[in-house]
Amino acid sequence: MNKGELHVHLNGLVSTDVIRGLLVRDRSELPSGFDLERDLNILKPADSLSSYLKPWQVLRLIPKSKSCLRVIVESAFLNLKSQNITFVEIRNSVIYLALLNNISVDEALCWLVTEIEEVSEKYKIQAGLILTVSRGDYAPEHLRALLGAYEKLGKPNAIVGLDLAGNEEIVSPAETGSLFLQAKDKYGLKVTIHAGETGRIENIISAVDEFGADRIGHGTAASKSVEVMALLKKRDICIEVCPISNRLTNAVNEWESHPVIDFIDHKVPFVICSDNPSIHSSSLTEDYLEFFCETNSSQHLCNMYENQKKYSFIRGLCGN
Repeated sequence: MNKGELHVHLNGLVSTDVIRGLLVRDRSELPSGFDLERDLNILKPADSLSSYLKPWQVLRLIPKSKSCLRVIVESAFLNLKSQNITFVEIRNSVIYLALLNNISVDEALCWLVTEIEEVSEKYKIQAGLILTVSRGDYAPEHLRALLGAYEKLGKPNAIVGLDLAGNEEIVSPAETGSLFLQAKDKYGLKVTIHAGETGRIENIISAVDEFGADRIGHGTAASKSVEVMALLKKRDICIEVCPISNRLTNAVNEWESHPVIDFIDHKVPFVICSDNPSIHSSSLTEDYLEFFCETNSSQHLCNMYENQKKYSFIRGLCGN
């Protein structure tokens, strides 16, 4: 089946063998107690979202050069190609790339856009970049830096949206939402917000009302509220459902049915995504299979490619 991918993080898409090789090649100093063979993959449900994120202790140590970034992007697109993915929206926090390489945010963004454009053309996969901002005190500052770099680079077409991610218990400054709304209005960038992954329904409401979200990342908590599901349906806000990831982060406990069943029942729009497939030793295809095991619905799988096109941020795809 041809597929689209609307929620995947660059460093979670790169083959873990490639990551190990780069860490060894660059002689990166690993965190105390971190075992590359044991801790780079998450194969069983984690105790918490923070323990699920342990691989990022070393993922944040690469890439240390533009050539290293090229290896990472190449690996990511090879994995996309193997899954018959014809278009993808890749998420990345460019700020850490700038800090790691001691370069400006402008240069870091230029590196990433250039590599994505070149490799997407090589593999004939249409690609868009979503700029991720982490929750916390620096969210407004980082968003301003990213938007400033976006302007300086001439507002590249490859950049299609903005994302807010990170620990949902952390409160960002009040102006963060208004900055997302301003960027959406000024530049036409779309907005997706990681929200409701750890049970906080209020974060989904905030994503819609304060950030102008076009899509919600994970959004598992939405199923706990008929009113919230009605809101998403009314405003045609799509949930990025990541079946395998939701189990591994414990956003959905092993004894629970996946909330996507409630989304189907209440006609809430959704797409199936993979989040961090290489970290899971998995793939988008396996997320499709997990969805089928949860729902026994082949019809939704048959319609998924058109649905992914409809809710994609990439300009020019059928349906948007």
